[in-house]
Order: sequence, then structure tokens, then C-alpha cells
Amino acid sequence: MSNYVDALLREDSRLAQIFNVEADTLESGSALIEDPFPGLARLREKGSVQKGALGDLLGYPGYHFQHHMAGYPTYSTLSFKATNQGLIRNDLFSSRIYYKLGVVDGFGETILNKGGADHLRYRGPIQPMFSPQAAESWWNDTIIAETVEALIRDIETKGGCDLSLDLCARMPVHVVSAGFGIDPEEIISFRIAITGLLSHNATPQQRGQSMADARSILLKVITDRRSRPREDIISKMIAAPIKDGDGTIRSWTDDEIISHCILIVLAGGGTTWRQLGITIYALLNHPEQLALFMANRDMAGDVILEAARWHPTDLVFPRIVEQDTELEGVMLPKGAMLHLCLGSANRDPARWENPDRFDITRPVQRSLAFGGGPHSCLGQHVSRQEMVVALNAIFDRLPNLRWDPEQPPARLIGDLFARGPSALPVLFG
Repeated sequence: MSNYVDALLREDSRLAQIFNVEADTLESGSALIEDPFPGLARLREKGSVQKGALGDLLGYPGYHFQHHMAGYPTYSTLSFKATNQGLIRNDLFSSRIYYKLGVVDGFGETILNKGGADHLRYRGPIQPMFSPQAAESWWNDTIIAETVEALIRDIETKGGCDLSLDLCARMPVHVVSAGFGIDPEEIISFRIAITGLLSHNATPQQRGQSMADARSILLKVITDRRSRPREDIISKMIAAPIKDGDGTIRSWTDDEIISHCILIVLAGGGTTWRQLGITIYALLNHPEQLALFMANRDMAGDVILEAARWHPTDLVFPRIVEQDTELEGVMLPKGAMLHLCLGSANRDPARWENPDRFDITRPVQRSLAFGGGPHSCLGQHVSRQEMVVALNAIFDRLPNLRWDPEQPPARLIGDLFARGPSALPVLFG
């Protein structure tokens, strides 16, 4: 792992460009929203399911975000009950919407857009690689623990830093890329390439070049592992059989491995970066909650789940209505898009008392921060293991952690799809 650690700690100006919530939001064509939750609460009071795209309902006419198609018939769910149904009833509200949104054109067929038996066919072989047991053993012992140790050891010599860039961003993109066996010298280049696939401003030629760059990096790994398997996820995928609909047992094709690697690395590096930052932000801005956590360090898992409920990274996921159906008293026509608003559902007062409060002692019950149903987040256990290890290291090794008063205050910003901290400027010692 020493070569990975060397690459991990190397200064690289590209990190500040690709791990920048504000720039990422604006580049996607969206507008920055400081705090969507008061508006979501007012909207939720009007009904669990409403006709209209979420941005339009919130008063942002013509508002663009990644799951918005202007003029397309769209409905939005606001309550926990309605949003949960939208996630678990994939037969009625399916992920085929990603074809219309162009995501499949971006990086190919994956479990993201598949449903039913096709979804299980691909998810089944790789699910064990991301199980709670795998996260706590293989992922932690092979990559996570050493990654966090290297980053914290470097940070604690400084007296102050931007935790968002120096730890929250570096850790997950390194962990997930190393887990797939990507060359440490190509981790940042690979991240840039896969980000370019979904760039709002990119031309078709630029997207084509991004895919070519990503394929080139992955094909080198795949070709090598087919002849010389190692202890990484690509080797495990090559060895994991797929059972086709006709009962034929076969291996993963190069294209299938490539598209799923792109999906998992893109999601794993991005959401963990943002969610860990949100969790740190929540603790530092709620000193009474931080004191509770410091007094009981076994609460790290509860802290992460509460922060993800209170402010999930991704507020909205799309689905397509597969047949005329009724949801919470509202008739939804076949073919309509459904905006499942996790951000509103996770603060539904019908499920949580005082839901706008960040409270790590809240009785644990399932939120929708990691999705639900057949498309629940594949990498959630690895992500949570990364965050547990990172949080404990931060508060063990950076004494008297506090905001840096000389820097602009940290903010949680983004659009209606992806959110996170602008920066986390801290002092310690």
C-alpha cells in the first residue's frame, strides 16, 4: 500500500477543482440553494404527493438540476410514506427513467437503471463485496484504516486545515479506487474522466473522450486481472459468475465491469466526501451534540445515521411511473416522472419528533438517506465504515477541534440533487 499512500498525500491542484461543491453545482447548470428545508416543510404541509417538478413547486421556475426535464409530466413526493413507497415499489416506480435522463448513454448499462430479475442478476454477484462484514473486514483492514491513518498523521502536523479537501475528499476517492485496483498514479485522472461523462457543459466529443480515458484506465486493470488475479474488486468481479435469463452461466464482459466500476467509483467517491463533511459540520455547529459524542465514542454509527437523516447528500432521486396508479390519494399517469424527495421525507414530522433538530440521541429508525428497496445504496456499508473510522480519528487526534475564525464560515450548499460543505476550515491543538 505504500505507493497508494505516496499518491494519496501528494499535493495535486486538481483535487481542489474536482472536489468543490459550489463549482460542481454551477458546472452542472444548477443554481446554488443555501437552505432548501424550510421550503420543503411548507410544501410538505400542502400534501404528500403533488403534481409538478420539485424545483417548480418550490418556486424556482425553469430551475434545472440533474433530474429535471422541462415540460415533462412530473410529480413529487414529500412525505416519508409516499417517498418510501416510491423506492420500494420498483415494479410501479422504476429506474428506467435513467434512459430518458441520458445517464445510460453516459456510462452504460448498470444496476442503476435495471429492474426486476435483470437488476438481481448483476447486483447479486457483487453484493457480498459490499456487505457489512466485507466493509468491516476486507475494506477496513486492506484500505480504509491505512488511508485514514496516513491522512490524519499528515494533518495533525499542521495545526489547521480544510478538512473537506484534506480528508473528506481524499479519503473516499482513494479508498474506492484502490479497492478496484486502479493504479494510484491514475486515481485523480480517473475521477476527472468519469466526472466528465455527466458534465452539463461538455460537448459529445468531450464526453466521448472522457469515456475513452476512463475505459483505457480500467481496461489495463481488467486485462491484467484476467491473467493475474489479485485481492481487489475487479478480480472478484471477474471471478463472480453471472446467470443470464436463459440459465446460462458466464463471466462478466469488459464493458459490464467498466460501466459498474464507473458507477460505483463515481458514487462512492462523491457521496462519502459530501456526507462525511456534512457530519463534521453538524457536530461542530452543535456543541452539545459533540460533547455527547466525545463522552460516548461508540455512538459514531448513530452520529452518521442522524447526520444523513438530517441533511442527506442527495435530496432527490427520480423514477418513472410504470402504470396508472394511485399514491397517497393522487393519481399518477403511466410514463410520468416521479421526484422522490428524500430531503423532505427524512424530516417528516409524522415519523420524527422535532425533525429539523440534529439529535444523535434520537431513537434510531430507518431514514431514506441511503435509499430503500431493491435500489438501496450498494456501497452504504463501506461508506459508513469509512466515516466511522474517519470521525474517530479526527476527534482522537485533533484536540480542541474548532472553526478557524479567520476563514469564511462553513456552509452547506448545493442544488436540489447534491449538497455538501463549501469548506471545513478548522484549527486544532
